[in-house]
Amino acid sequence: MSQKEIDRKVAIILATDVVNYSKHMEKNEAETVKNLRACESILKKLIEQHQGRLFNTGGDSFFVEFSSAVEAVECAVTFQKQIGERNKGEKVTVPLQFRIGVNMGDVIKEKSNLLGDGVNIAARLEALAQTNGVTLSKNIYDLVKTKTSYSYNDLGIQKIKKNEFHAYDILLEPSQKRKLKSQKPKSLTVAAAAVLSICAIIGVFFVNQTDQSKPTAQISSLNTILVYPFKNNSSTDEKDNLSEALTESMIGSLSKFKGIKILSSSTSFYAKENNLDSTEISDELGVNYIVRGSIQTFGNESRINLELNDAKKDTVVWSNNIDFEISDIFKAQDKMGSEILNYLQVDLVTGHRTYAETLGTIENLTMSLNARDEWRKFTLEGNEKHTQLIDELAERIGDNNPYIQMSRGWSIYQKLRAGWSKNRDSDIAKLDELLDKVLASDLRDRVLHFKAMVELTFLSKDCEIAKEFARQAVELASSSDAYTGAGFVYFMCKEYDLAIDSYQNGLILTPNDNGWFITRYLVPSMYRAGYYDQIKEVLTPIIDATDMPANLLGYYAFLKVNEEENDTAKQYLDKAKSKGLSKKYLTRFEMDEPTFKDFASALNTVGDIP
Repeated sequence: MSQKEIDRKVAIILATDVVNYSKHMEKNEAETVKNLRACESILKKLIEQHQGRLFNTGGDSFFVEFSSAVEAVECAVTFQKQIGERNKGEKVTVPLQFRIGVNMGDVIKEKSNLLGDGVNIAARLEALAQTNGVTLSKNIYDLVKTKTSYSYNDLGIQKIKKNEFHAYDILLEPSQKRKLKSQKPKSLTVAAAAVLSICAIIGVFFVNQTDQSKPTAQISSLNTILVYPFKNNSSTDEKDNLSEALTESMIGSLSKFKGIKILSSSTSFYAKENNLDSTEISDELGVNYIVRGSIQTFGNESRINLELNDAKKDTVVWSNNIDFEISDIFKAQDKMGSEILNYLQVDLVTGHRTYAETLGTIENLTMSLNARDEWRKFTLEGNEKHTQLIDELAERIGDNNPYIQMSRGWSIYQKLRAGWSKNRDSDIAKLDELLDKVLASDLRDRVLHFKAMVELTFLSKDCEIAKEFARQAVELASSSDAYTGAGFVYFMCKEYDLAIDSYQNGLILTPNDNGWFITRYLVPSMYRAGYYDQIKEVLTPIIDATDMPANLLGYYAFLKVNEEENDTAKQYLDKAKSKGLSKKYLTRFEMDEPTFKDFASALNTVGDIP
């Protein structure tokens, strides 16, 4: 689809969400939802008063469009004040707090929804905002500074997930004044700015460690977690032994989930022995998040205090405490590991709260996500392990559970796409049957994108039918999976601009792009659209990741040939081939024969593609 056919405009966007919503839900789900609905009612009344339009919600988050910057700011400030007053009431069972970001920028109108950079930056500003605070982009500040009576604090150039912007806080009270390190802006294309959010989630893992040596860092797509040695605040002669036991127990619990990288205990104690603070752990060891804990005992009663720190920001993103009798310490260790693992899996990796609720227990969720990780390897062995894990999960929750039916469908779909199916017609019929069952369940909205992909690939093979299912998926689910599935449909229907927008929105909604799963589809879309500069912006910071997919290494080699850096191009093409890059690989998933011929011809000067 041409750029002219996309409905673009400039809009003023307010983004807000609840601080520590997951923590509130874990403690008291029913009351949290009840209080959220009350706060939502307050917001909706203010939106109407200030001539705004609520265009998207995501449980605890809200996106609002305004035609006036002043109205948007007044709505934001009034909302924070009214929420503050509400939280003082005696009848408030769960006092919820919000962050708000306001931006003006270019957006794409798709039905009643708004997408694009203008919305993305508003979300970044919201993430930057303080609890109970409002943060503005400079273009909003310039419009309202002489038309409002508020005090403002210049935060300078800020970078959130590789989006750079000049930000200002509204000082609703003097204590909100803060000083953040300003960062020099870089020149980015509009589309690349949204894409580069993936670079902020690059993880690091360590190899060749010894107890006393400094670990060696390597880039990976996974979030890297360091469990800092626990503190024992009790008066006991076994303080060090208990601290080490709790640390090892936590590392063991978190290591069950393959979607994160847990550093070894030797790295944990290296950080402690060298008195590294959060910033040093982040900068020197490449850690994304730090688990910190302590235990205190009085008689037979003990308490474990646990928190998860964003290492870069040195802020607490999750915390909890567990009370237990000392004889139940092993049960407490298991509970402690399960609770933080749930937050990591849902809030920092997948964002899939619906599936977490469907599966019931943290053990089931971990098994399902590990199966998902195997599927995403795109290997026959990975497919078989995925099927094995889903079989085990089915024994726990029942073979007729819609999640099991959906997962079995994905396994069949991958076998068909990869050419591993031994009975193609039978597998297509089985896949269609499974999809129909899930579409009749509570997971219907979450599987519409899958239906769109299957419809296009194996059933009607009609782009218009598939695009309609994709549109419904985005409208009803607004999830990362929905946007990624829609991106696939648009790509296959050769509407590359829409594919790029869909994948970018999928990245925005994905806490962490494990395995570069979305990026490996975004880049081919950019290649087919001829956006080589944007490919370079995306790949350059991450190209040396140890888990970089073969196709992305191949595209990077192509860029280097274009830049006449043949030695570098050969290096990355050889690496791509060592990871399985081949004509069969590329033409199976992302290139037709003419496209592959042109791609391979461009690389002929540095090597062939088998």
